[in-house]
Amino acid sequence: MNHVPTSKTLTVNRSAMTRGLFRWLPLFALSLAMNPVRADDEASVWLDKMGKALREQNYQGIFTYMRGHQFDTVEVIHRFRDGQESERLAHLNGEPREVVRDGDEVICIHARTDQPDFDHNALRGPFTHAFNQNLATYQEFYNFNMKGTDRIAGRQAVTIDITPKNNDRYGYRLWLDEDSGLLLQSHLINRGRVLEVFQFSRVEIGEPIEDQALASSLGDDVIEHSLTSPVIAQADAVKPQWKVSWLPRGFRPVRSDAPDRISFTDGIATISVFVEKSANSNLGEVATKMGGTVVISRRLQKSSQQITVVGEVPMDTAKKIAESVEPVIY
Repeated sequence: MNHVPTSKTLTVNRSAMTRGLFRWLPLFALSLAMNPVRADDEASVWLDKMGKALREQNYQGIFTYMRGHQFDTVEVIHRFRDGQESERLAHLNGEPREVVRDGDEVICIHARTDQPDFDHNALRGPFTHAFNQNLATYQEFYNFNMKGTDRIAGRQAVTIDITPKNNDRYGYRLWLDEDSGLLLQSHLINRGRVLEVFQFSRVEIGEPIEDQALASSLGDDVIEHSLTSPVIAQADAVKPQWKVSWLPRGFRPVRSDAPDRISFTDGIATISVFVEKSANSNLGEVATKMGGTVVISRRLQKSSQQITVVGEVPMDTAKKIAESVEPVIY
């Protein structure tokens, strides 16, 4: 039986959207006529504003999140106070479950069950994307273009396309609130095909949020799973036993919080690579996909270890990354 890491193993340190689910003049035509600017520069300003809004605005509402054949409706309550984020995500369909965040601490809470049928990290939806980066620094790999205005959840929105300059990563179309810059809707796109859709159906922005609204509503008979990545003390650090020899241009390593995992990001997409002992010496390649997230598992050549690549990249890119993993010889 092929071994694929559990949801707990696959928890990716993305406290980034986790780590964090970002007044600009709305009179674009007049502004451009009087003082022309490059479209990608204008889009970058909006994207920086989005990142700040996702972190530093109070907002609450209902959003839908579709990836592959999975469709979720989620209530989100997010507060920024005294420099710290607090958040509660409550899933409104399927088994009752919530994700509660207080600063850097993130836990998943669900009713007691012997076999939960969901990925704990996936419960956080698109708010795990790394959109809180300074995206203007990634124009070498993406084109940013303003695409006009629209109306989402009863609010006026500006539309931005993020288009990759090659086919080894995905593109996005984003709808941002004109007043606050908050992300109201997003599409994850691969070569013109929409793979994932996030959309607020109702949202309030900038209103006070009390402590009670951020507390779990599931009661006491629950199971809690920490989604906070452990910090490995420097004294416990060990020499890496493997390395990733190929990545798409622009992907850089982020802090490694476990010796068997390393994550990479280009500021928008995230890729994580896991290596662990394999119980099956005849393991072949296993590839699965849900929406824009792919999982590839294969045996490390001349080793008893199994490689798993999890990422928001096309399947061919994930396969090439997995094939590039090799042991480190000292």
